[in-house]
Amino acid sequence: MIATGPWYAPWMGPEGLPHTGWGVVLAGAAAAAVVLLLVPLLRRIAWWTGYLDHPEARKLHTHATPLLGGVAVAAGVFVAAALAVARMQAPVPPAAFWWAAGALAALALGLWDDRFGMRPGLKLAVQFCVAGLFFLGGVFPAAGLPDWVGVALGLFWLVAMMNAVNFLDNMDGIVGGMSAILAAGLGILLFSWGRQAEALIAFSLAGAAATYLYFNFPPASIFLGDTGSLFLGYSLGALSLVAAAAGPDIEGSVAGLLILGYPVFDLCFVVVTRIRDGRKIYQGGKDHTTHRLNTIVRGPRRTAVGIYACAAALTASGVGVAAAHGFHQTLPWLLAWALALTAFGLRLARVPVKHAAPGV
Repeated sequence: MIATGPWYAPWMGPEGLPHTGWGVVLAGAAAAAVVLLLVPLLRRIAWWTGYLDHPEARKLHTHATPLLGGVAVAAGVFVAAALAVARMQAPVPPAAFWWAAGALAALALGLWDDRFGMRPGLKLAVQFCVAGLFFLGGVFPAAGLPDWVGVALGLFWLVAMMNAVNFLDNMDGIVGGMSAILAAGLGILLFSWGRQAEALIAFSLAGAAATYLYFNFPPASIFLGDTGSLFLGYSLGALSLVAAAAGPDIEGSVAGLLILGYPVFDLCFVVVTRIRDGRKIYQGGKDHTTHRLNTIVRGPRRTAVGIYACAAALTASGVGVAAAHGFHQTLPWLLAWALALTAFGLRLARVPVKHAAPGV
């Protein structure tokens, strides 16, 4: 549960040296190096193998762009996390192997979908199977409720996060920068609650996503594809569930919900507006919060920076909630953000959009 001693205790070695702090630096640097090395190679492989995203009416890019950026991010996370955990000699929970299996399965699902496509119903069913691998590790963060309730809620949460991040991957620079912020926030939470190995994974994810942004910030030279968005959605969702289980009480769940608040907001916004308009949820179009915000601020770079700012504010609130005690102290944070995002959503809902052919 929650670590004892001063706030910096989880970052310090037995002699008072910042051993874990150096582990964070190692994790981030190793992930960055792997992504920097792999992206140029993967761009060539994408052209050779046909892993390309072609322009469509519902998309913003105007020429074929290589996919497989998600492979570079995933490789950076796995290599960096392994190096950092080995260097720090952090105890690896046995459940981590099941979590890693789920991440690899999400990656494989995305690779198949990017190259061959998949019907929405079948894709959703496979996502539930992928999420199920995580729970073979035995994390059921529904405090005070039966394990089966925790599993059911957790499955829904992981599948929702995979789709939420996939939905948001519709404009250059959005998911890479946002994921780096969210992963760093989850890493801080996990360190503060004594989950060192999982925190190093989170900071590896932050380093990989931030470095990928170098290649993906508008104008992008490579895309994540479903490969990357499903991997990132699964990874962020899994880390938030670990944080929820590690927290002292309700604070862990609320903190994770706030940190991942923007993907949740966009997913809810798209679902509600498409149902309101009588459209299928999986039918694509330029109707996401990013597209509408882009119309207001007039520029993909400004849009990306605006999303980063909102994600950073939510993440800071989530980290702040970790210091609260009891539901009565966490409830105001939830209510304040619920009202703010509702007002923001109502404003965005008035922005005219263009609908397109089926797809996400």
